[in-house]
Amino acid sequence: MYTLLEQFSHWLKFTGIHLFVVRNAWVVPASQSLHFIGLALMFGMVGLLDLRMLGVAKHLPLGPINKVTPVWGFVGFTINLITGFLLYAGDPVQYFHNVAYRWKMLFILLAGLNLFAFWVTGTSKKVDSIGADEDAPGLAKLMAAASLFLWIGVMFWGRMLPFIGSAF
Repeated sequence: MYTLLEQFSHWLKFTGIHLFVVRNAWVVPASQSLHFIGLALMFGMVGLLDLRMLGVAKHLPLGPINKVTPVWGFVGFTINLITGFLLYAGDPVQYFHNVAYRWKMLFILLAGLNLFAFWVTGTSKKVDSIGADEDAPGLAKLMAAASLFLWIGVMFWGRMLPFIGSAF
């Protein structure tokens, strides 16, 4: 798997996407700005749901929050997916060999698995029925705490990219 990803990174360096990123001075700063906006949107939605499941703002019913947050969280994640790929394409080999980038990708994978478990276990449906001043089930609280930890980890490792591993 490692070799396959490394080969992909080397291949990507010789594609039109890479050339588009490196030949247009506006692509990286625009991608970074949109990446931050996407992250704020996604983490704002995910954080709202997670914090409510953990008992913050208990006067709000969880069902309506759980209905709106996945849509806007997905929009934010999609923005990040596109802009993150553009940033990666700008210097794929350097990103691939950066330990902070690997940790960031691991945290994203684990956060995605946590979200998958939230849906597959039926916890999401249980959360839909929770009204104001009611507590979320223990499993929902555990998943919410894990989600917050993992997404904060994604932000931490993303911020550490220029400081850990091969410097930019």
